[in-house]
Amino acid sequence: MHTTRQDGRATISARGSIDLHSSDELRARLTELVDAGEREVVVDLTAVDFCDSSGLNVLVRAYKHARAQNATLSVTGAYGRVENVLRTTGLDRFLIGGAAGEGVGS
Repeated sequence: MHTTRQDGRATISARGSIDLHSSDELRARLTELVDAGEREVVVDLTAVDFCDSSGLNVLVRAYKHARAQNATLSVTGAYGRVENVLRTTGLDRFLIGGAAGEGVGS
């Protein structure tokens, strides 16, 4: 994972799989950014080819944590199987792009 900051936005670029073995690292990084005061966090999934239920859980919890801290969390770059799982579960409605103000926890 790689984190960049630009124009008031922190972007985490994940790669490979977000699964039981890697989701703890993503969770820790997202929590750290929000707790450090980042108001806009974006998770770039362009280089992610797989996301299981533990990865989805991390994204949902991070989204809720960000909302509780008056911050936003969104996902960009999802494609293929990752985009499909976000759409199938309905998580795309509040995680993808500009929709980060609606959905779970509203």
